[in-house]
Amino acid sequence: MEKDGELYMGWGRAMLLERIDRFGSIAAAARSMKLGYRNAWLWIEAMNRLAPVPLVEKTAGGAGGGYARLTEEGRKAVRQYKKLRAKFEEFLQPIG
Repeated sequence: MEKDGELYMGWGRAMLLERIDRFGSIAAAARSMKLGYRNAWLWIEAMNRLAPVPLVEKTAGGAGGGYARLTEEGRKAVRQYKKLRAKFEEFLQPIG
């Protein structure tokens, strides 16, 4: 799914959001997907910029460590993406 000509949401991004919600960390979510941290960070920055409100709230690391948290809008975006994807998969099924 694109917005303003940029990739907004796709299977990988939805998975990243779900894993951020599970682990509370961009680094842990990226590692669990074998995705580079920089790519994960760029995906989140793009989604947050394109969304009406941020999908992920984050704080920088340091001595106490940082964290990332999926916002309610982020959870909503994942749910809506999954519904849309399921409808598209259904559309692709052969008739008869």
